[in-house]
Amino acid sequence: MFHDFIVHGRDMMTLVQTRLLWFIRASVFVMSILVLRLCWVSITHRNLSQFLYTESIKRRVIMDIQGKILAHSLPSFALAAKPKLIVNVKEAVRELHSVLPFLSKEVMYRQLTSKKTFVWICRQLSPKMRLKILSLGIEGLELFKTQKRVYPYEHLFSHVLGAVDVDQQGISGVEKGCNKAILDPKYKKTPLYLSLDTRLQYVLRKEILSCIKEFQACGGNGILANIHTGEIMAMVSLPDFNANLKHRESFEHIINRNTSGVYEFGSILKIHNLALFLDEKKGSLNRVFDATHPLAIGRFLVKDFKGKCRPLTVKEGFLYSSNIVNGKMALDVGVTAQQAFFSKLSFFRPIFLELSEYATPIIPKNWSKARSITAGYGYGFSITPLHIVQSLQILFNEGKKVPLTVLKRTRRQIPFPSIFKTRDLSQILAEVMEMAVNTGQAQKVKTKYCRVGAKTGTANTLIKGRYKEHENLTSCVAIFPMPTPCYVLLITIDRPKGNASTHYYHTAGWIAAPVVRRIIEKISGFLGIIESSEHQK
Repeated sequence: MFHDFIVHGRDMMTLVQTRLLWFIRASVFVMSILVLRLCWVSITHRNLSQFLYTESIKRRVIMDIQGKILAHSLPSFALAAKPKLIVNVKEAVRELHSVLPFLSKEVMYRQLTSKKTFVWICRQLSPKMRLKILSLGIEGLELFKTQKRVYPYEHLFSHVLGAVDVDQQGISGVEKGCNKAILDPKYKKTPLYLSLDTRLQYVLRKEILSCIKEFQACGGNGILANIHTGEIMAMVSLPDFNANLKHRESFEHIINRNTSGVYEFGSILKIHNLALFLDEKKGSLNRVFDATHPLAIGRFLVKDFKGKCRPLTVKEGFLYSSNIVNGKMALDVGVTAQQAFFSKLSFFRPIFLELSEYATPIIPKNWSKARSITAGYGYGFSITPLHIVQSLQILFNEGKKVPLTVLKRTRRQIPFPSIFKTRDLSQILAEVMEMAVNTGQAQKVKTKYCRVGAKTGTANTLIKGRYKEHENLTSCVAIFPMPTPCYVLLITIDRPKGNASTHYYHTAGWIAAPVVRRIIEKISGFLGIIESSEHQK
């Protein structure tokens, strides 16, 4: 310092002032950088958190055909803990239980005293719960942003929509079947539209549930589909579940009877048997078969329920649901032709929808003459309700198959070539089904709202290899509006018990047919069906 005084001619005060000035400048410069950096970090962190939150909601919104939200993701939070950092475990458990009373104290205590370095406490918390947990100030707890899948209509679409797991991956229904499409970032802002209509779905569920309660049935299901487009407009399976609740349901609640249940549908298959008989040109509706005596199959006899015990025409055999007549029609057609026709109707392979669930039909390996006879009136092989609806879509769409779907079709689906050999077969079948409503066993389907064609079917349930006589699967299928049907409706009630209102009968004509009538009456307005004045009179 003395050298500086001599060489530069500066005194001590000047040197101190100069160095102090440079120190102040440097300090101001550094502080400015720190302030700017802090401002930049706070701004970018806020934007980044918003970005990350937006990105975390990956699953697309699911809507019905009318644009009503069926499934949507909402903000949520996940609570985790690092057990080694928690000092007072008992106090932490007590305080957490005061905020999260639905969690077990014993479970939380085991989690917080475990030797793991990281444990999940609760995967879905509301923003309000998050604030309460933060206010506890417990060291060792961590909160993460996540999402929660919400289903506003709860039970109404449970089997169709399915559910997601805690990692927001689909585990059933459309959520799993269309999981890749729902998670596709290209379409994250575009809703996934289903072909289902909330109004129609509500009517089907309400009427089927009412029938199940009235007749103490084990369950029921229904499908409404458009014959020309293949779009499923409503699909209900009962009992069902609430996908918003994560508790475990029983198998009966979880199974989708429409896609995963296989059944013998009984007389419903007489529609297909009649179509096969006419398509193979084995006779007309006026051909006569003797139904005076039962038809023998080995040591078994094929009988009619309240049979006429006289010769019947093919038309009468359909209207009075004669097992004997339909068995003889199947014999005339032959095993090979029957198998080929059923194969064209997709009876021998699964029906795939955009849902994850499906079932393979139960088909016997040996399709003998006896099997052919029983198949003619709906016994001997088991299929799903989807198979019935798909086959009827083919039969009443001039033999042209349009695959069923639960997604809204934005453009016309090109149908498969017709499987029919006979022209106007769809029209003939529709006329006969309308006769069944006017004079046959489906008269309880008749309504003043529109002309309907229908067929009922009552099948004994196969339990442990034996048919139970008083355990019935009752079904009714309807096509409407006539004479050119656009919609097919299938209703099935599983093992109902008759009561005084049905004279203690538990057959389809008494159980399922009135349900079909009530549904058609309630949905005809939604579908825009306006009946002619002549029919109203």
